[in-house]
Amino acid sequence: MSLKQFVESNYAQVCKNLNELAQDREFVEMLKAGRVERDLVKSWMQFYGLFQGFTTAKRNAIIDRYASVVFRITGEIRCPDREQLEAAYSQLYTELFNAVDRKLTSAVSKLLWCSFPNDVVIYDAFVESALIVLQGVTPHLAKFPRIGVSPAVKSEADIPTAVQFYMNYQDMVQSVRVHHQEQLDGLRNEHSEQYPYDIRIVDLLLWKLGNARSGFSLGDVACDS
Repeated sequence: MSLKQFVESNYAQVCKNLNELAQDREFVEMLKAGRVERDLVKSWMQFYGLFQGFTTAKRNAIIDRYASVVFRITGEIRCPDREQLEAAYSQLYTELFNAVDRKLTSAVSKLLWCSFPNDVVIYDAFVESALIVLQGVTPHLAKFPRIGVSPAVKSEADIPTAVQFYMNYQDMVQSVRVHHQEQLDGLRNEHSEQYPYDIRIVDLLLWKLGNARSGFSLGDVACDS
């Protein structure tokens, strides 16, 4: 099975899975309306496991800081280019890190995706695992710096390294999307089960490849497309 065949075989199911994430839609619409509902932010972050190891005080601190800065960081951006996304990711990471003093690679990417659902790649360790393998055998990914492992962040001085790691990760997942865009467009027209954000479709497909419990084997994927 080629990667192209894998995308085709799993497109409809992935769209179905994503359409069932009602809180994602609510969060995106909330931000589009220019408001932050703390209860929704809290339940959404809990759903994604972004509070693991956080005390109640730190959970409240990260929600309060996010609510106070999100529109300052993202409000003037409409169709973000790579430079704008890097700046927004760095600023949001710094603000939230100063509130809770924790590594926040996944949390920042997920929160930023809610502001730019067409453009931001969500970080996930399973996707990273898939990229580590795919990069070695996929020509269009081989041109990027080796993905490596998400770096530790123990102080604000470590954030630039974390930002560069994330942007390389973002570039690689976007490259997969671009490489399969024509196929994704065709599948959207073909299937009644649709989802509006192609980058999330690619994200979940890669998640399935990188997650040993998903039932798929990387060894079944020949990366010839």
